[in-house]
Order: sequence, then C-alpha cells, then structure tokens
Amino acid sequence: MEDDDIEEGVGESSWPSAAAADRGGSSGGGGGGYTDIRKEIFDRLMAKGVEEVVSDPSAFREQLHRHFERLPASYSIDLDVEKPEDVLLHRRILDECANNPNKRPIFHVRFLRCIHGPLDSEDKPQGPSTSENGNSGGSLTSTLREAEFRGSEPCERMMEDLSLERRKFVDDSDASSARRDTGFRRIHEIIFSTIDKTKLLAELSALLSAVGLNIREAHVFSTTDGFCLDVFVVDGWDTEETDGLLQKLKETAAHSHASLLNPTNSAATERILELQEKIGDSNVDRSLLQIREKIASGSSGDLFRGTYHGMDVAIKFLRAEHVNDSSKVEFLQEIMILKSVNHDNVVRFYGACTKQRKYVIVTEYMPGGNLYDFLHKQKNNLDLTMVLRIAIGISKGMDYLHQNNIVHRDLKTTNLLMGSDHVVKIADFGVSRHPSQDGDMTAETGTYRWMAPEVINHKPYDHRADVFSFAVVLWELVTSKIPYENLTPLQAALGVRQGMRLEIPPRVHPQLSKMIQQCWDENPNVRPSFAEITAELEDMLQHLQASKGTNRHSKAKLHKKVQR
Repeated sequence: MEDDDIEEGVGESSWPSAAAADRGGSSGGGGGGYTDIRKEIFDRLMAKGVEEVVSDPSAFREQLHRHFERLPASYSIDLDVEKPEDVLLHRRILDECANNPNKRPIFHVRFLRCIHGPLDSEDKPQGPSTSENGNSGGSLTSTLREAEFRGSEPCERMMEDLSLERRKFVDDSDASSARRDTGFRRIHEIIFSTIDKTKLLAELSALLSAVGLNIREAHVFSTTDGFCLDVFVVDGWDTEETDGLLQKLKETAAHSHASLLNPTNSAATERILELQEKIGDSNVDRSLLQIREKIASGSSGDLFRGTYHGMDVAIKFLRAEHVNDSSKVEFLQEIMILKSVNHDNVVRFYGACTKQRKYVIVTEYMPGGNLYDFLHKQKNNLDLTMVLRIAIGISKGMDYLHQNNIVHRDLKTTNLLMGSDHVVKIADFGVSRHPSQDGDMTAETGTYRWMAPEVINHKPYDHRADVFSFAVVLWELVTSKIPYENLTPLQAALGVRQGMRLEIPPRVHPQLSKMIQQCWDENPNVRPSFAEITAELEDMLQHLQASKGTNRHSKAKLHKKVQR
C-alpha cells in the first residue's frame, strides 16, 4: 500500500489545490505529486494564450491534473516543457481513444525536422528491442546525437538530456537504408493509442520496420484506465507530408498486423485465469470479517484494521473504481506470492476473496505500524543495537524471498511493518515478481527515492535491485532522515541515475557505512547478497554485544574495588 507520505511527493507542492486533487481522482497515476511539471505546463499554456486554458483556468487545471494522474511518473520525465502543446495533443488522443472505440487504434503523424549529412557507422538510429513489453508503463529512449544537429535546428524531442539505454534495431529494408546514408533524413513523430496489452511494443516496432522506418526514440506509457500512449520519433519516410505515411501505416497494419486493429485484453484475461488457477481456493468468509478503522490508502486500494475468527487482521480492499484487468492481475499476483511464503520476517497471509468485484486480502495485523512512520513521524532515533536488529530482520526476510526466486521491487520503509519487540516484517507484494517465470524485468517499478539506477534507466534488472533499495532503508535506520528530503521524487531519481547518493554521516559505524556504499553501488554485481548482508550484520551485533558485556563486567569489578 502507498501512503500519502513525502516519498510519493504528496504535499511537496501546493499546486493543484487539495480540492482539485480530490476531484481529479486518486494518486494512482505515476504523475501523482510531480506538480512542478504540471504547473510549468499550465503556466506556459496560459502565457501562450491557449483558448481552452485562458477561458477557464480552474477547469483546465483540473483536466490537466487528471491527465497526469492517468500516466506513470516517467511521462513527466520525458516531457519537454518547452513544447507544452504536446500535452494537449496527448490528452486529445487519449480521450479520442477512450471515447470512440470505433476509431481505435489512433494513429497521429507529424513532420518534425530535416537532418543533414550522412549517417556514420557510430550513429545508426536505435530503437526498442522487440522483446520489450509494450505496456511496461515507462519510456525507452534513444536520443539523437548532438553531432546530427550541427548546421540545423534540433528536431522536436522529449527531454533530450535524459538519454536512456540505447537499443539495437534491425532494419531489413536496404532501399531505405541507402536513402538514409546520404542527403536529408526527415524526422517524423508517430503517436499511437489503443487498448493496452502485452507485447504491444514488439508489434508496433515490427509495423514501423515493415513501413521502412527507423525508430530513433520510443516513449511507451500505460494509463491507469487500460490504454496506451506510445510516441515514436522515426526517420526513413522520404517526404515531409504526413498523409501518405499515415495511410501507409494503416494499410500495413490492416494487411500484416491485424491484431493492432482489433486490440483486446485477452492476454490480461488469460493471465487472470492462470493466476486464479494457481491460487486455487483462498476464500475468506466475508460475513466473519469485522472492519474497523482505516490504516492506509494506496493507489488502487485501502487497508483497514479488523478481526477475523477472533484474530486481529489487516484487510486490504481493491477499490471498486480501480477494478480493471491490470489491477486484478496485480492483486492476484500478490495473493499468489503471499500464499507461497512462510517466514518470521514476512507478513503472514490468512486468506483472500476474489469471487466478488471488491477483491480482498487478509493478513496479520502489525500493531507497530510501518517503519517509515516509526522513524519519521514518531521521530525515533535508534541506537546501533536497534539498527542492527531491525536490519537483520529485513535482510533475513529478503534473503528468504530471493532464495524462493521472488523479487520484491518496492522495498521501502512504508512496506516494512513492525510488530511487538520491534520485529519487522516485509509486506506489500503487489509488484513483486518471479523473474524466471516472467522473463527479463525492465519496467520502471517501485518508488523513486528507493529505486535502483538500472530500474530508473529501464535496463534489465534482477534481485540485486532490492539490495540497492535496502541500502536506502539502512541509511534511514542510521540517520532517521527521509531520503532526499530536500528534493522532489523526480529530482532524486535523476540524481541517482547520474551517480548521486545520500550522504552518510561520519558518526555511522564504519563497517555499516561501507555496507551501505556496497549495497547501493552503481554496478549490481558489486552489491552483496542478502545472505552475505545478514552474516555481516549478525557478526557486527555479536561483537557489539560482546563489547558491551565486557564493559559491564569491567564496571562491576571497578565498583567492587571502590567498595573495598
């Protein structure tokens, strides 16, 4: 569950108003909290005198808020605020896709710029790998090299300074390659929207290749209501006119890629049926559930305290307005993982109900709340012994998960729950995965302040991304501070991808300081495993306790001598 804490950016800006935010929906979209981007877009559109903005600024502000809420945080990263009209275009395309089923899929084409000069061997246009899942909710960018723009104005593009991973794209068209080797290369932008589904990026890449286009940039986003917004910057079309290119795309899609013209959520439906079969009978008797106060609210669900068969329990509901195939899959995946685990440092699963529209998960109730509140809202400063004990518990739980081939993907203090005697248990497995079953993981998943750079950069990642997140948690334990508290989540993410790390105070135990630095190393191969982390932490605690025992023994002997 996501709390309305600073790590999600809530409360970090006064725009839009709280009332507008409430009317605009939940904070489920990745844009939630990044109101500095929204405000700049709004201000620039006002300054340009755009009619729909100046005629009713308050109404437009709410519409803009809802647009960003539909999209992931990476949409804000990729936007070029110098071209705020792009946001209006994206919103119109998504609205047309949602409101006019007969027009799906939506293709929108526009000419951007001409690029002069030959294409050298080191500057082949790049594109997304066709193995990439198109509904990952993130962006995959291959930005154009500055050398291409010498003597010409730059092509319109999103956030050219945020160059992400470059991917090889194979173009089988010798003719189009020959055209691009000399003279002009015309740059076009293609925007595509339809019902979201798996492997969509692979199908779109194949379509563009069949038309003879090279993908230079690809920005791939999923909305919270089940649609996609995919923006491609391409070269390979001979003329600046776009009608012919638009017609060619539609004809090629009709002849060779019919599945794009008849999108369905069959893949998601199949995944739901598959998960339900794996989960089996995990039903709880709703009549025996007694619901009490709300504990937390997240992007698509609410967490309540309650009782079940006389036990104190936590009850997680999937809110009715967020019930769609995507949220069902996430909820079912969490049930499947919770049902398969059993460890002292992982929250205990009691049951679930997925037979009705309002999905429910029932787990043990942790009276101490989450570690984030314990550290930052209750203002607790921990001594080294307490830091080590809590860290050992987290590390043991994570080692157990990794040994069982489970990658958490959102390890942070709000997802660490506290019981009696400061026992800490790992919770919230909505985005967790079995990587060997699901293939390479590249989707931007997690929370920016705790996110590993390879995840931010949309590179393939594995369990070692959790180790990076653990380093940030360990830093919180030793400092009792909020990570990057003076930065917005986006600023923190951009800083991490550029090598920035949190400052470790000199008072921190040197062995612990070294461990934090190893765990958040840029190179995942340098990061230790949780088995190694646990062993080292336990060794530190043992030496600390032995040292305290020796000191107590010495003080007792000194006291006896004084009495004599």
